[in-house]
Amino acid sequence: MGWLFLKVLLVGVSFSGFLYPFVDFCLRGKTMGQKPNIVIILADDMGWGDLGANWAETKDTANLDKMASEGMRNLERDCYPDLALPLYENLHIVEQPVNLSGLARKYAEKATQFIQQASASGRPFLLYVGLAHMHVPLAVAGPRGQSLYRAGLREMDNLVGQLKDKVDHTAKENTLLWFTGDNGPWAQKCELAGSVGPFTGRWQIHQGGSPAKQTTWEGGHRVPALAYWPGTVPANVTSTALLSVLDIFPTVVALAQATLPQDRRFDGLDASEVLLGRSKTGHRVLFHPNSGAAGGYGALQTVRLERYKAFYITGGARACDGSVGPEQQQDPPLIFDLQEDAAEGEPLQRGGAEYQAVLPKVRKVLADVLQDIANDNISRADYTQDPSVIPCCNPYQIACRCQTT
Repeated sequence: MGWLFLKVLLVGVSFSGFLYPFVDFCLRGKTMGQKPNIVIILADDMGWGDLGANWAETKDTANLDKMASEGMRNLERDCYPDLALPLYENLHIVEQPVNLSGLARKYAEKATQFIQQASASGRPFLLYVGLAHMHVPLAVAGPRGQSLYRAGLREMDNLVGQLKDKVDHTAKENTLLWFTGDNGPWAQKCELAGSVGPFTGRWQIHQGGSPAKQTTWEGGHRVPALAYWPGTVPANVTSTALLSVLDIFPTVVALAQATLPQDRRFDGLDASEVLLGRSKTGHRVLFHPNSGAAGGYGALQTVRLERYKAFYITGGARACDGSVGPEQQQDPPLIFDLQEDAAEGEPLQRGGAEYQAVLPKVRKVLADVLQDIANDNISRADYTQDPSVIPCCNPYQIACRCQTT
């Protein structure tokens, strides 16, 4: 039995509700080869179309595009919304409220310093960098005439480039660099929102509101995803495997040659075979929890089944013009063929043969997952008594949150 020490150095203002501190993973059985270093970078509110390698209209991500050409680009990366919080380093709040001026520099200094020191130690390491980019407010100045959003995108791209350069100079052959996002762009922020690319949610646009962030339309949760590991992850490869940010945890554990607890179910899967180019298969089924635009928050009313996507409820988030799409129950559900209709514009005809063939499969997988959740060994985290995660209370600071009675 051996022990692998994985350190999470930096979690920024984008924070998904869990803070992973110093973690010891128990290694069972015979280990195979050298254990890798892993660097995970999570962008906030970055649209699928904000990556030039995905969408030719984008010209502001030279470093990320280079990373795509040298590694693997995933076209189908699903995500779940997160929550903006103070600036953390491991378990400690290091700044609250966050001073956004110079935040990218702080990210770069801390992260590159850690990579250098951890590489020199000779021990495997894990670095998770949760970026504030591209969430509003955007506090970066660009060239005259350039939009604030494009300036922020370039700043983030430069930051990722610095981290990649440090990895290349210190631990290139044994480090997986994984870049992805948390959810799609926040359309109501207008010129401060990113691009959904081709995932325009045309059906919802006609009903009103936005089909981006806070919705279960493709523009709301399909995000960029890049994996880079020279000599291990194949270069200049585009994967169509259906993956999720939920896969990061089991994949990292697998690459670390560790084991997951056996007394509970994990929604994510080990995607290492996909990353290493040995498999083209990801999830067959994914479920998209309601995210604020319609239905009870967190309820599972949208189902992805292979190339098909079924909506039992629809609704649009607040759009740039202030409009909100009405909540509409869909029973039987709307079903789209994403392979033929990435824009989600024309649902299958409910009376058609294709719809009738898909519908019972959708109903079965939805019933199965709801039963699986009901039977699972689950727990609820309660951070209300933990001083390290209590937000600041200062009426003169807008980022602080005071409890009211």
